[in-house]
Parts: sequence; C-alpha cells; structure tokens
Amino acid sequence: MKLSKLLFIFFLYSSSFLFGQTKENKNAISYQFLITDYNTIDTQYRKENPKRFFHPDDVNYALEIGYARYINSSVTVSAPLRFGTIDAYHLLIDSTDGNCIGTPCNKRYFRNELFGSIGLLAKYKFNNGYILKEDYFLQPYIQSGVHFNYMQNRAGNFDVQLPLTLGLQFRLNAHFSLQVQADYNFSFLAKKDNIIVGLGFVWSPKTRKNKLDLISPKAPDVDEN
Repeated sequence: MKLSKLLFIFFLYSSSFLFGQTKENKNAISYQFLITDYNTIDTQYRKENPKRFFHPDDVNYALEIGYARYINSSVTVSAPLRFGTIDAYHLLIDSTDGNCIGTPCNKRYFRNELFGSIGLLAKYKFNNGYILKEDYFLQPYIQSGVHFNYMQNRAGNFDVQLPLTLGLQFRLNAHFSLQVQADYNFSFLAKKDNIIVGLGFVWSPKTRKNKLDLISPKAPDVDEN
C-alpha cells in the first residue's frame, strides 16, 4: 500500500492550490485525485458480498491531469491522462480468470496493479445559457468517450473502456473551479467494469490578447477644405 499512501499524500499537498472555462477562456487544465473500485460491481463478487459496497479494502488510488478545450456553451472536449493502481481481481475462485485456474483465489493477486490511460472525452454542460447561466455557481455535466488503458498484470496489458460520467463543478471565479465526478466504466477487452470517483480542480488561464487588439484604431484624417 505504499504507492497508494504516496498518492493520497500528494493529493493533500496539491489540493492547497485551487486550480472555470468560457468562450473568453477556451483552454483549461484539470487535476483530479481518483478512487478506483473494480470489485463492487464484479458479478461474482456481488453474489458472495451482497452488502459490501465501495469498501476501503476494495479500492485503490490514482491521479489524473487533463487538457480541455471549449467548443461552445454546451460542449467541451478533453484529453485526460491517468496513472495509479487498481485491484482488478477479487477474493473468490473464478474459473474464467487465468490467475485463478488451479489456484483458489483466497487472497488478493496483484492488489496494487499499476495502470495508465489516455482518454478522449466530450462533456455536455448544463450551465450553457439555456438551462443554467454559464457563470452559475453550480455547474452539472455529463460526459462520455473512450479510455485506452494499460494494465500491468492483465494478459495483453491493454483494455478499452467507455465511461459514463456524472459530474458537478463549483465555480469559484472566472478561472478556478472545484470538481467532483463519478464514472461507470464499461470494459470491452479485460471484461472488468469498474467505478471511479474523482475530486479535483479545473484551472482556465486567462487568454492573452493579441498585440494588434491592444492598438487603438487611428482616427481618420479630416479634410478641412
């Protein structure tokens, strides 16, 4: 658990820096601390643990940094990078899992499996001027797209996941927002659907004005004749 503790400590340190996005400030950088859970919605795990949800022993931690681009008042596209640990195996015997064949899974295998991913996502914002004002303090959104995942101990080391995300941003000012979101990720190759909860910040730097925009237009000459 050393890596998980280091990620948690880094989150506490970096959360002291408050890192919004509009047509005036179209670029944004986001940072999130993530809690990953591959066990709560595992079918076999649910049968044996019907009352166990999002248990501390079932979760791991990761970090995300992303770039987002404002398209219009309703849509933003982003490319997030994630790195951390997951626990994609459970405590039970699973004959379909290559790591359990011939070995009862009565203990965790690869409890802190490293993973990394890059995503391409589209976000629909409800603070679009039609439902809520663009500068409203509460800014709910939905998001989807695709994540390409590298998994250290999974056969093939690769997975493609489709996230369905519900999120909420709290606008602090024109450049800074607090963000919280929850993903349900459908796993197409590894067949390990999972839940990821994130908490972080969004920073939209002030857009520089072109020097030509700062030059006052010259008044036309007046012909006195």
